Amino acid sequence: MAEARDVPAILNELVRRANETTRRLRALEERSSLIENRISSIQDTLLRTTEENRKTHDKLSEEIKNFQTELIRMDNDLLKVNKNIERTAKRSELKEIENMISFFNPLKSNFVTKDEVMRMIEEKRR
Repeated sequence: MAEARDVPAILNELVRRANETTRRLRALEERSSLIENRISSIQDTLLRTTEENRKTHDKLSEEIKNFQTELIRMDNDLLKVNKNIERTAKRSELKEIENMISFFNPLKSNFVTKDEVMRMIEEKRR
């Protein structure tokens, strides 16, 4: 008869253990669900960040390409300017030309006319 009284106690213990196992299983399922949600959120964030980084990289690559093109254009312009500077007269050359012009300036120089030269020659012959 002692066994008959132990059967309900054993059944109660089995039910308690089953309930405890069910509770622990639900807790594990909730944790698993939370972890899956977090992983999904991290994946979404990673995909968004990767896409933004790709767009930023593409934009920067395009800007670098534009800067390179602009730099090449500026380099070509500088070469043209240097060639033009080489073709222009130097200050000393301009000063020399100025001196020549002032030397032949009829307002400042005393030139003789043909008639005056002829008259001087005639005077010398006499």
